Amino acid sequence: MYQFVLDCEWIVMQNNFRQIENILSSSNPIAEIQLHKDEFFEFIDRYMVGCEHKNFHSEGDVWEHTKLVIQNVVAEEHDWMDVLVALLHDVGKKDALQRNNGKNMQGHEIEGARIALEWLVKMNFDRKIREQVLWLICNHMKALDLKVMRSKYDIWQLVKHPLFGRLRHLACADCKATLDAEGKPHDDFEEILKRPIVAECLENEMPVAIVEADDFASQKWDDIRVENALVFCHKMQINGGVLSKESLIRAAIKTIGGSNG
Repeated sequence: MYQFVLDCEWIVMQNNFRQIENILSSSNPIAEIQLHKDEFFEFIDRYMVGCEHKNFHSEGDVWEHTKLVIQNVVAEEHDWMDVLVALLHDVGKKDALQRNNGKNMQGHEIEGARIALEWLVKMNFDRKIREQVLWLICNHMKALDLKVMRSKYDIWQLVKHPLFGRLRHLACADCKATLDAEGKPHDDFEEILKRPIVAECLENEMPVAIVEADDFASQKWDDIRVENALVFCHKMQINGGVLSKESLIRAAIKTIGGSNG
């Protein structure tokens, strides 16, 4: 009997997932989302409707903004996952606003990832999809940081990520839907990508790291400290132009070895 109940629950979850995929794949996903809001998307009323800040989103509350983002996403070539990410990308703003005493919505991408994960698990999305959606939510504000980012290492890490194509699609749609008091977009993401340092990283491959994990074998470090050392060396190699392997290793041992990891 217990196994029968589990089997029934699994079938229901699978049906939920397929229904959600069909909703997001429809020709009018916003209408379908609103039609099934109470059934599948209860987070909209809980976290988006009525969540506003006088300095953000003259287009309305988070839900009005999100609808505009979805409209911009579906106006270009897309799939259901692009719509899913657009739907969830700002779900953490209400909690961030409360945590920041109503001053701003900083950190909403972290709050959003937490809320989104809970919902994705509940709706039986598989692990790979969950990981991709959470990466996109966590990095959608970092995409906008490309307009001021100076570290080539950090830029390369972002623009060469396998999911950057989806992030670019989201960021373009998000910028078009984030309006100033005159109803004009604050930013144009494609223009941000034309910034010389960003364009250079987009056009060229990230230099291969010249320091490897084995170079720290004698230090008897744990995996976390070794990884920190490798990142430190690669950043120095790219941002500082240090091309001496020995110099990078010495600097890492002094910096990483002398810290608490």
